[in-house]
Amino acid sequence: MKNNNSYLEKFNSGTPLSDKEYLALLLGFSGCKDCDASAAKLLDTYGSFSAVIDADPHLLMCGGTSTDAAVLFRLISRFAAICAAESPSDILTDCALAVSFFSSAYVGAVNEYITAAAVDKNMRVAAVERISVGNSANVSAASRDIADFVVRNDSRCIFIAHNHPHASPEPSDADILGTETIIAALSKLGTALADHIIVGSGGGISMRKLGICKALTEQVCDGYAII
Repeated sequence: MKNNNSYLEKFNSGTPLSDKEYLALLLGFSGCKDCDASAAKLLDTYGSFSAVIDADPHLLMCGGTSTDAAVLFRLISRFAAICAAESPSDILTDCALAVSFFSSAYVGAVNEYITAAAVDKNMRVAAVERISVGNSANVSAASRDIADFVVRNDSRCIFIAHNHPHASPEPSDADILGTETIIAALSKLGTALADHIIVGSGGGISMRKLGICKALTEQVCDGYAII
């Protein structure tokens, strides 16, 4: 418990803990005798603190984690979900807000990837998902993947975004064509594409605001302003 006490002192002082230290601290409260070793084993198995916390309690117990610890982890996971659900969500009512929202998601990204965000009738973000991951130079996503996201979230309006980690955010011909293809697929589902945001090394842009994709410009999206 000596290490556990030192982690508790760090936590109470406001000092950030590592994933291993957080897990060891929690395991200590559940009666674990070798918290550091158990925490290291869990991280080796699941990869991260959040993955351990979200793991199936039965699998945790089969792997040697005590019942008390498995229940504690599940409680923390549920509490986090409840708090997240009760917290105000981002509202994407204009291009500037959308660019800011997606730009924060790509901080530190070294590869290109595509993100989709579903919004409700008030343009409040209801769901966000990474659709496809590429390499440092390009990324692609099947319209079906985006359609699946729409169906899962019963979305009537979505945003998509991708990044140019080592280049400007200016859309390429492929970006424009890809946007047109996505819009055509979404129209069959009765879903509108509010915007396609591109985040580059020099900031982010709204393709709707640029007006370079006719299919996107013609999309009706009430409650979304071009500023």
